[in-house]
Amino acid sequence: MARKADYDSKIQALEEKIAKKQDEVKKLKAQLAEVKEKKAKEDYQELTAYMEENNLTAAEVLAVIKN
Repeated sequence: MARKADYDSKIQALEEKIAKKQDEVKKLKAQLAEVKEKKAKEDYQELTAYMEENNLTAAEVLAVIKN
């Protein structure tokens, strides 16, 4: 029975490590989403600033992109 208990403790330790890593991955994914959102906002602000500086409308920009 000592051998079985040894496996049980190893299994429990590995399950705890997996849970910890899953939590770390979850936090990293949240950080990634936050950074992507900030980048998108910055890109949007850059685009709208360019459009304003050059007196461009969204329709004009889309027309250029599509062609």
